[in-house]
Amino acid sequence: MSLLEKRLSELPARPGVYLMKNAKDKIIYVGKAKLLNKRVRSYFDGREHEGHRAASLMRPHVHNIEWIITETEEEALILEANLIHKYKPIYNVRQKDDKHYPYITLTVKEPFPRAFITRSLKKDGNLYFGPFINSLAMHFLLDMSTQLFHLRECKLKLPLKMPVRPCLNYHIGRCDAPCALLCTQEEYREKVQEAIRLFEGKRDDLLRKWGEEMEEASRNFDFETAAKKRDAILALQATDTKQKADAANAHLTLDVISIRRNEKLAAAAILEYREGVFFGRRHYRLECNLEQTESEILQEILASWYLDVDLIPAEIALETPIPEKEQKLIEKTLSEKAGRKISLIYPKRGEKVGFLRLAHANAEMLLVEMLAESRKYDEIAQSVFDLQKELGLKKTPFTMECVDISHLSGTNTVASLVAFKNGRPDKANYRKFIVKTVEGVDDFASMQEILERRIQRLKKENKPLPDLFVVDGGKGQVESVQHILNALGHSELPLIGLAKRLEEIVFPGNHPSIVLRRTSPALKLLQNIRDEAHRFAITFQRSKRKKDLQVEWLNHAGIGEALRTKILSKYRSPEHFLEAPPEDIEYLLGKTRALKIREQVVDFITTR
Repeated sequence: MSLLEKRLSELPARPGVYLMKNAKDKIIYVGKAKLLNKRVRSYFDGREHEGHRAASLMRPHVHNIEWIITETEEEALILEANLIHKYKPIYNVRQKDDKHYPYITLTVKEPFPRAFITRSLKKDGNLYFGPFINSLAMHFLLDMSTQLFHLRECKLKLPLKMPVRPCLNYHIGRCDAPCALLCTQEEYREKVQEAIRLFEGKRDDLLRKWGEEMEEASRNFDFETAAKKRDAILALQATDTKQKADAANAHLTLDVISIRRNEKLAAAAILEYREGVFFGRRHYRLECNLEQTESEILQEILASWYLDVDLIPAEIALETPIPEKEQKLIEKTLSEKAGRKISLIYPKRGEKVGFLRLAHANAEMLLVEMLAESRKYDEIAQSVFDLQKELGLKKTPFTMECVDISHLSGTNTVASLVAFKNGRPDKANYRKFIVKTVEGVDDFASMQEILERRIQRLKKENKPLPDLFVVDGGKGQVESVQHILNALGHSELPLIGLAKRLEEIVFPGNHPSIVLRRTSPALKLLQNIRDEAHRFAITFQRSKRKKDLQVEWLNHAGIGEALRTKILSKYRSPEHFLEAPPEDIEYLLGKTRALKIREQVVDFITTR
């Protein structure tokens, strides 16, 4: 019994999280289950289930399975999200979030907090608000926090042992000067709490509170305080006028989520509305190596989006429906985290449908940007992934090389090496070789010399070996090259041969050969690299032969490379050499040597 079979037999009938590992003990997939034994075994029963369409792609790479038992399925959902975030398995949906967008940080861990802009989120106990797509709105909020709540802008480590003279902000009414001990920590903290309401979008709470304080100050004839509250209310109402969404319900608070997918790439847009105000947008770039549907992506990753947020809205509007069972599980998990009821809704009419259209447009725009940036997933490069699947390779063959040996009637043996990267010719890495140690026709010995020189050069340049090596030929050629690789200490290099008669793909060892359909993108890719290697070798052979013929009239004893170059720099053919004035040749070569070489050239022409 193999290790994998043993682990499958030990799976418990309990809720929990399972971790699939490859031969290198690396986690490649994390999933949750209500019953671990049923869920995990379904991957290996040979059938393609709903939600497991890509099981056949992942199965060959699974060598071990571990699991963590939980009390409930809700606990498993949270644990799954945390483990995916921690390990980033290749077959789970992988996201690149929008942390490059700016946030407002409020340093509540300090005695006298301050607000500033940051582009990195840290788990330091401070509060982070954002991300902000509109930098003008972000700077406006920061300015309002100083204008209304007098949050300090300096970087002093307060409180100071000795007070200092207040800065200009104090004199223009934008700071209460805690550095000069002109306000207490309690007074400052009260304004910080109001600033938090502003950053969270709870403007109605602030307006209500300030209205009550203004009325109370008026009743007490404290008209200065009442005027300040009135000015604050007017200033805050002005921000609402600028940022109000076109919503009939001014108290609307919800998130709107849309996901758009194209094969293995997906984009998610989350629009945030807080009390009728468009508060911000988050978006995620997703990599889905199992090509999940939009619904499957939501089931896997929705809960993880809300693990670290401070506020989960009561309603989350989705464009794509998810199964009722998964929906209830996610709602229950989020409700327990928020401490109140959270609902997933699917608007069909009204203003929320308009919000969904806007989220859809945002996700579509991001996906178009991703597809424009990436050339890896177009029609040609997709053949690379098809080839990996057809050959059962553990590693995607992003880089491939093929060597072709060429000779002319047993002479002038040369070799060409072509390289393909991401399914396309990588001409910068094409190489030409003149076989130096082999006499006559011996393709095996020639291949051994070329491979040895190639591998040594890659090591010297500190470059990796190709992901796949392709041989033009059948079983005999493949076994010969495998023997060479074994001798060079690189038996692990993936190797195949492509036999021309049936376009049969041949493997070393006892692995059976396979024949792909003629229209297969994987087969076309192999044919391209094989034919390109042959074309490059023939071109090199002809070029070398032409060059050799051009200098054949100087291939005589006593004429070395330096002298040959000297003559050819002035006379390109034997006819030109003989037609030249004798005094010119004597000037170039000297009288004795000029006479000797002229006689040899005459002999060459008469015997040609």
